[in-house]
Amino acid sequence: MASADRLPAWKLAAFAAPALPIAAFATPLGIYMPAFYATEMGLGLTTVGTVLMAARFWDLFTDPLMGVLSDKFPSRWGRRRHWMVLSIPILIVSAFLVMFPGWFVGEQVSVPYLLGSLFLLYIGFTMLTISHLSWGAELTSDYHERSRIQGWREFAHLSSMVLVLLIPAVLEQTGNALSGALKMEAMGWYVIVLAPLAILISVSLVGEKPSVETEPVGFRKAMEVLFTNKYMARILIADLFIAIPGAVRSAVYIFYVTAIIGMPEWSAIIMLSYFAAGPIAVPLWLWINRHMSKHKAAAFGVLLHVIVSACYLIPGQGDALLFACLFFASGIVYGGVPFLLRSITADIVDYDKAESGQDRTGLYYSLITTTGKVGGALGIGLGFPLLDLIGFDPSGPNDPAQLNGLRYVYAFTPVVSELLVFFLLYRFPLGEAMQRKLRERIEESGQASAAER
Repeated sequence: MASADRLPAWKLAAFAAPALPIAAFATPLGIYMPAFYATEMGLGLTTVGTVLMAARFWDLFTDPLMGVLSDKFPSRWGRRRHWMVLSIPILIVSAFLVMFPGWFVGEQVSVPYLLGSLFLLYIGFTMLTISHLSWGAELTSDYHERSRIQGWREFAHLSSMVLVLLIPAVLEQTGNALSGALKMEAMGWYVIVLAPLAILISVSLVGEKPSVETEPVGFRKAMEVLFTNKYMARILIADLFIAIPGAVRSAVYIFYVTAIIGMPEWSAIIMLSYFAAGPIAVPLWLWINRHMSKHKAAAFGVLLHVIVSACYLIPGQGDALLFACLFFASGIVYGGVPFLLRSITADIVDYDKAESGQDRTGLYYSLITTTGKVGGALGIGLGFPLLDLIGFDPSGPNDPAQLNGLRYVYAFTPVVSELLVFFLLYRFPLGEAMQRKLRERIEESGQASAAER
């Protein structure tokens, strides 16, 4: 690897900083908010699942729009960083609305309030995440350095999840285990303070790399390349089928710890064990990626996760330590999959640029963030109705059949979908050799275009 393409550690850390608030938003929204709004705010399981699913489908419109806007409308800073700064006020206002509902509506929230607040939150979240991912993809053209950049981002993401989960963990151990409102507000302050600091530090210390200008092939051909891109189709399907079971588990996690393990006061500490694996998992999977292609490394991570998932049938009442160990194992085996998929997406952008002559990084990253969000929405929309279907009562008591139903929902949701992901990734055709040839084509096309001008 050329030394000029390798970023120093301090610059990688500064670039990764916005992943801290991104994770700080995602953690309470995926784990604590569904149960909080379903129980303490009085909306019920199916209603909350439906609202969250509807709000996520809003991203089907906003994500591609944001991708196109960030590609087409640069500023003097470049193509990405100004959008990240513009997301700050939107994120702060929406964080207050979503995480401090008692301040605005008292003890009973309405569906329009939750839906509108989430719409606003997801607009800011989209602006930040798509711009940040696209920026990272453009910092280097090297196959392995892209994984390193995304690995640093994932490390920051997982570390922030640990920090934000420490908040409810401390509250649980000080006698506030049942106060969902207190947990949400405490995590809300963490997000509101962290977001502007992390974003402003990042955009101030790290610049953007100029894009190589190539000769475009025309709108019709460019659209044909986009919609017939077999590489992107595989990654989108894989990302979708990874997100669905993860969202189901996140949504029902609190109920699982309460009803199956019988120790709700340890829910945050158990969850911490998953994300505490991050500091080990990310360097481990970066090392594995240096010795095999990204797609095979990701495929093996998914397969190992399927095996660990089946073991979630084992824990019972009082088995908090065993459950935490399984969570830690999940964090290790699955830790490389998200950032490897996003690194592969940067290589797919090279294919698109070589074929279309356009740099559509933002659009491509909007597609992969959309599948993750839609998968998350489908997972939440599926998880809560499944609990209603098996007759599970979040307030209890539940009979053995209902508890076993909860076990099966939690343990087996990932198995079928992730086996499909394994086969999609293992024989993925775009590897290091092909990516290098694509970069050579792009550079040659850029030189020819510059000579004609």
